[in-house]
Amino acid sequence: MSVHTPEALSDAIRRDPQASPAAFLADDSFAAWCYDHCSLRALRSAFEGDADPAACRRWSLSPREWRTQIEMAIIALAAARGLTLK
Repeated sequence: MSVHTPEALSDAIRRDPQASPAAFLADDSFAAWCYDHCSLRALRSAFEGDADPAACRRWSLSPREWRTQIEMAIIALAAARGLTLK
């Protein structure tokens, strides 16, 4: 079951710690693509900057949606690596 907000993702990961965090990301989402193709460092850096206009166009995202997708990828990658986010 995919979730659509960072809060729902965090809750899903807490409720089912044995599942891969990627299982909660929609397969065709930008967050899932980022999870599969980006490093945690690159995602954190992207999150601190402005939305990538090219990615927004390609994925049909607003800058706010882009940021949400980046945040979800960060949460999922951090959980997969056993890290906790503050």
